[in-house]
Amino acid sequence: MNSPLSARHLQPAPSVAESFAERQHGRLLINCYAREVAMQEHTLAVLPSGRNRHPAMPDGYHGQVLEIALPRVDSQLCVGVLHVSATANFDYTTGAYLRQGQDAWRDAGWRELASLIIEDLSRRAATPFNDELLQQIGDSIATMQDVMDRRPAPVAPAAAAGATPLLAYIESEQGLLTGHPFHPAPKSRSDWSPAEQRDYSPEHKASMRLHYFQLPQEWLLSDSIDAGALQGLDAEGLQAGEGSAILPLHPWQAGWMRRQPRIASALRSGEILDLGPHGRPFHPTASVRTLLAGDAASFVKLSLNMRITNCIRNNARHELQSALIGTRLYRTMQADMQSRFPGFRVLEEQAYVTVDLPGADPELSNGFGVLLREGVAGLLQQGVQPMVCAALFGNGEHGRKRVFALIERYALHRGYTLEQAARSWFARYAETAVHPILYLLFEYGVAFEPHMQNTVVGLDGEGAPSHFILRDLELTRLAPQAQALARAMQLEPGTLSALCCTDERAWIRIGYCLFVNNLCEVIASIANGNHTLYLSLWGVLRNTLQDYLSKYPNPSASRRIQGLLAGEPLPAKGNLLTRFLRQADRQASYLPLYHPLGVVNGAAASL
Repeated sequence: MNSPLSARHLQPAPSVAESFAERQHGRLLINCYAREVAMQEHTLAVLPSGRNRHPAMPDGYHGQVLEIALPRVDSQLCVGVLHVSATANFDYTTGAYLRQGQDAWRDAGWRELASLIIEDLSRRAATPFNDELLQQIGDSIATMQDVMDRRPAPVAPAAAAGATPLLAYIESEQGLLTGHPFHPAPKSRSDWSPAEQRDYSPEHKASMRLHYFQLPQEWLLSDSIDAGALQGLDAEGLQAGEGSAILPLHPWQAGWMRRQPRIASALRSGEILDLGPHGRPFHPTASVRTLLAGDAASFVKLSLNMRITNCIRNNARHELQSALIGTRLYRTMQADMQSRFPGFRVLEEQAYVTVDLPGADPELSNGFGVLLREGVAGLLQQGVQPMVCAALFGNGEHGRKRVFALIERYALHRGYTLEQAARSWFARYAETAVHPILYLLFEYGVAFEPHMQNTVVGLDGEGAPSHFILRDLELTRLAPQAQALARAMQLEPGTLSALCCTDERAWIRIGYCLFVNNLCEVIASIANGNHTLYLSLWGVLRNTLQDYLSKYPNPSASRRIQGLLAGEPLPAKGNLLTRFLRQADRQASYLPLYHPLGVVNGAAASL
């Protein structure tokens, strides 16, 4: 197994954060374009290593080269890679190079590369050049550069192991340095100034107090799972006036609210009182707008009327309702799930509050929406070390070093070689994650959203996966077999419509979130450029799926899983195309992604 410190994999550190951020975004653009366009159009090839150097490559380079043709703009792109990847999870070994027509190859800066790709997509779709996307990429680079410039030096994994479990968890929430590996602008937060980035961004290790407004009680709309759950949103030491209620906001959102004419008028008239920041500190987590209480007992998911990656991040009422419905539905099956999958957990959505502001646009009312979620204190008390999956997997060298440290620790405990430990570690992760998620889908018709940012891996004393924890239930979807349960709840028509989907859409949700977004990144991160190990881990996943079918035979499960084992593609979300076409996230296209499951043999997971 390659160590993340392996000389043949780890490139020399850039001299400045700017060059790191620009090179990283160039690689993100290649990731996206390769998966969403070049693989679909068969304009991509990985040229084998050999004695003859590729003309674009630097002197002395004789490794493999990824070459992509962009015929609509009469150009070619190439970059050194360690090995072929059917899923476009490439490990890059050089910068990117471009040539147009028969011109000489030259270094490709991020702006030239992004402009060429956007122009190619414009001609492909017969639409104007998308300047907004180019700006978002630039914003994302600026955010990443500022993080790398100002973030304290990373703690070595060995030293990090001495941190308290809570601090280690917070570090994982705040340690997503490179962001989504298949998004063109994963750090785009264009509405924040540099100072606001540092005050509110998880990557800057920020913490903050919530900001409180007092509003008329009659404006509030709320719901809770259990009696008293709403008290979790109370402001310590603040007392609402008669007929009024106190509501927390993200401090940036409070400033945004004050600038809106309807709110400014209400503040002047006294309908709304601005009570300012108050109470204990909260830590921003990976999603930016969800904050963790200092004691880890709860999360609060707050509205932000700004675009983060694909969406404006305010809490629409139907999303808040869906989150609580997801909890109520899961409670009906929780006993069965716990008996079958003792390492599986769902963090409950406990309560929400929002506002129906008289005479205001719904978007303004949605800006007050807040959701209370169960925290990780219970897991910590049980001796489980939670870590956000996105901090370990798909998080560049920062994540891979942490994964390597965990596997090395596991190997020492078990007396395994690193390769044996890697296979066994992944087998535990795969079974803990895959079996319960597939069981929920095929036995209950429930499709949660288990992508890397929504999932937490629980580690035992050996550093190996013991738990798989799911959070953020607002986008729960119900296949036809589960829809009777939702109808019995007498939901509003819009909420019911948003919850219900076809069997095919439910499978797309799981196929993308679990297999493509999550497991593809886990495999690539653990393999760390070792192609033999990479294929072996796909073999472990094949075993995991076959084992699921033997334990839980089901016609729908058999059809889907046997299809994967025979080589049917997975659905991959087109983040680049979605941003290029200026589409809402719900309109995102899903493209076929082929994978090694159909060609690998099952691999032994452990000794």
